[in-house]
Amino acid sequence: MHRALSFALLLSTALPVLADLPQPKGHVLLTLGGAVSETNLPARGQNDGGLLGYLEVTHDGAAGFDAAMLDGLEQFEITIPYGTPRNEREYRFSGPLLADVMTLAGAEGKTALPMALDGYQAEIEWDSIATHKPIVATHADGAPMGIGGYGPTMIVFPPTKNAEQSAKQAAQQVWAIAYIAVE
Repeated sequence: MHRALSFALLLSTALPVLADLPQPKGHVLLTLGGAVSETNLPARGQNDGGLLGYLEVTHDGAAGFDAAMLDGLEQFEITIPYGTPRNEREYRFSGPLLADVMTLAGAEGKTALPMALDGYQAEIEWDSIATHKPIVATHADGAPMGIGGYGPTMIVFPPTKNAEQSAKQAAQQVWAIAYIAVE
């Protein structure tokens, strides 16, 4: 009996605990890994393959969100000019607040490092997340964002008249995101 209890305690400390975050029922669009306390995805190692393997993402357990989970959160809409200089136009992006997604993952107060499918990564401190209220856009002009466009998700900040803040946020407005590291 004592051996079985010791073994159970060893297993419970060695494996990440899957928390109350619901399991995704559809394809995971966005994964938050690193300093998250709520997980619903198992750990990833260096040789696990796939897109996150290509991006060399490893974690001890992560929070995965499918479209229904993201769409089930309160939705916000931000309209901004976006695109290449010769093809810029007004887009109406919508999705939940980045702060709400991070809070569900147990990452409130932490720094987000969204990573694009090509490996580009930005750093967004919690102060900026809480103050400026960027969204995790899942839709553009009312349609889900697919891979090959700005999707599957994108960080979008509300417009600001502060030129310095606008330039900083432009570098943080990462598109084609599937993974956000949390520190």
